[in-house]
Amino acid sequence: MSEPKKNCRNMNHGKSNPPVSYCPNCGDKFKSGAVRSCDRSKHLERRKQGSLFCCDCGKDFKTL
Repeated sequence: MSEPKKNCRNMNHGKSNPPVSYCPNCGDKFKSGAVRSCDRSKHLERRKQGSLFCCDCGKDFKTL
């Protein structure tokens, strides 16, 4: 189980098997293994939902 980060509110940090590969708030990697393929439209949709990072590939949305 990963340790919860003090400066991130995402509850996936405390889970032993989180449903996403990367934290959408801080960009930390949760799972090792294959990174899902993403495109600009998926990134824009997640950004509209309030994510700062892609939970599939870890891309920082500040660069969009």
